Amino acid sequence: MEHVRRSRTAAHALGRRRALTTPVAAGALVRLLTEHLSADLRDLWTDADTVEFTIDGARALDVLTTLRDDDDFAFFMLADAAAVDYGPNEHFEVVYHLFSWKHPAWLRVRARVDRAEPRLPTITGLWEGAMFHEREMYDMMGIVFDGNRDLRRIYMSPDYRSFPHRKDFVLPDDAADSAAAGVNPLERPETWDLTRFRDAPGVTFAASELREDAPAEAVEDGETLADQSRPR
Repeated sequence: MEHVRRSRTAAHALGRRRALTTPVAAGALVRLLTEHLSADLRDLWTDADTVEFTIDGARALDVLTTLRDDDDFAFFMLADAAAVDYGPNEHFEVVYHLFSWKHPAWLRVRARVDRAEPRLPTITGLWEGAMFHEREMYDMMGIVFDGNRDLRRIYMSPDYRSFPHRKDFVLPDDAADSAAAGVNPLERPETWDLTRFRDAPGVTFAASELREDAPAEAVEDGETLADQSRPR
């Protein structure tokens, strides 16, 4: 296993009460990975309590299925999944953090994603909780998870066409001109379409129903002064 890279950080520097060396924490897991997944592993790396490796994105579902279902691994818990952008001329990665009672080391799996065609297979069939993570990565980075039954934006509005966590996204005034942005960025108030708010039914109160300490002019003809201050 001479190809395995190890951190030189001492255990005591990480605030541990006892020494924990890389072979003790990760040795058995590293051996299992090289035996079961040697064709998929790239950049295998360890530190005091984590094992990490990189895979091709197209192999993510198969590799993660093995890590969850194989009794030698039994990584039953997906603790987190997040996307990384390495820059406008570089690739994306989706990083999965897994936990198993069988191994004292956490497992970090980095799935490489092509920036020009950012697609990965969904893992919601393995972990239902991945739904939130995949929707967030789709919303913020524009990564499409094939097979996700409910892949839609989770923070931004449905008509938003930018991906705010990409490194080629420029805030705020030039967002529409950046490579990661679309034609109707919400950063520009002059592009807002407020007709759906103006035309939608709302709840208004007569002046007599307001609190006694409220100014009398707070409501005029069923429209608040706050409504009048909105751009039309």
